[in-house]
Amino acid sequence: MPKIMDVTMYDVVYIDAQGTETPVAQQLDDRKDAADVARKAAAERGAGRMMLPGSSRLPNCVCVIPVPPAKAA
Repeated sequence: MPKIMDVTMYDVVYIDAQGTETPVAQQLDDRKDAADVARKAAAERGAGRMMLPGSSRLPNCVCVIPVPPAKAA
């Protein structure tokens, strides 16, 4: 059985064409809110949006990243 990560918070990060990460929002406690923030940030920046934590760094995208409880504290 796959291990399920206990997520309590979400960060939203913009990754530009050079691969530089810029925080958009941190420690949001609702996944839907995080997705809404990512959607708005992506539209403002003309970027794509992904929700695949652990993926290789993709340029010009806005990512919603689950934050495990230990890092959220």
